Amino acid sequence: MKALHWLLAAALGLLGALGVLWLDPQQPGTLRSFAWEPPAPLAPGFAVPQLPVALQGGVPAGTAAYLAVLDRPLFAADRRPPPPPPPPGAKPAEPPPDPLANLTLFGVYTGADFSGIVARFNDKVRRVRVSEAVGEWTVEAVQGRQVTFKRGEESRTVYLAHQYGPRPAPAAGAPATTPVAASAGVPVDRAAIQAQEMEAARERLRQRNELFRKAGLPPVKE
Repeated sequence: MKALHWLLAAALGLLGALGVLWLDPQQPGTLRSFAWEPPAPLAPGFAVPQLPVALQGGVPAGTAAYLAVLDRPLFAADRRPPPPPPPPGAKPAEPPPDPLANLTLFGVYTGADFSGIVARFNDKVRRVRVSEAVGEWTVEAVQGRQVTFKRGEESRTVYLAHQYGPRPAPAAGAPATTPVAASAGVPVDRAAIQAQEMEAARERLRQRNELFRKAGLPPVKE
């Protein structure tokens, strides 16, 4: 029974505490007013965002303002910092020499799978195939003895010309060959002329293969 008495006393104490909470301390004897009242409005406390410098004057920024971003994208894997400015008094870098300025064309070759040329570019003999680059130029096409180089929208054509060198001295005991000339009333020896042309072609081929040998390239067959 004592436990029941303690529980009743605790319940009465809680009821008395709740009754006190319902009373208004500023006005004794009256109940609190629990009607909802809207709170007073508060002014926003955030700052006004600033416009970019290019847009503050009312003029839209041109494409020049975004060239740096286009040249160096933010999330590109090969992004690099801008190059440092040249030191004061430094001379501007000279452009690379034009490989076609001192071009010497030795020969051309064509095949079913590839074509190309053999030439000297800036004192260096190279074998270059079609579509390969030589500096800023690219071998565009080889047609007969005509070679076309292209750089952007610019194109340049080079022709292979035969160069006649000094004739070799005849071997000991071999009859000296003399050019055949036509005279009035004398028939032309076409066989002798053809033999001389074949001998000149063989001599040109020998000189060309000699140049290829010095450049470390395989000889060209007839």
